[in-house]
Amino acid sequence: MRNLFLVSLLFVFAACNQSSETKDEPVKDSVAADAKPVAEPGYIHRFGDTALENKITAALLQLPFVQKSNRYIDSISDHKHGISFMLDSANISNEISVQAGYNGEQRFETYYHFYVNTKNLDIKVYDPVADKKLTVKEYLKTLK
Repeated sequence: MRNLFLVSLLFVFAACNQSSETKDEPVKDSVAADAKPVAEPGYIHRFGDTALENKITAALLQLPFVQKSNRYIDSISDHKHGISFMLDSANISNEISVQAGYNGEQRFETYYHFYVNTKNLDIKVYDPVADKKLTVKEYLKTLK
């Protein structure tokens, strides 16, 4: 019985002697704390044909749901900037992929993904739920 008591006491002392504190140095962040964000409000990606870019963005800003998002982004950014567009170069089918959304300090939040025909500026909206491109009229029907 006495041996059992001594072994138990030994385990108690051994458990109390272990420290739960670790002496490992915390990992330093690779980004300096005073670093300024690189992203600027407005357009993120520019491609060579600025006349076409201006036509596409003007056409997209005519859509009522884009105008609503533009006003929303303007209000949450303290009237510093509105909706931003990321335009990709034209692919084989003469469509330009355009992402529209909020260009925040940490990331770009895509609100809409458009495909714009470079010949006639026909706009299609990508619906991720249906996984297909919809015309603007079809997309507006899905909003109701």
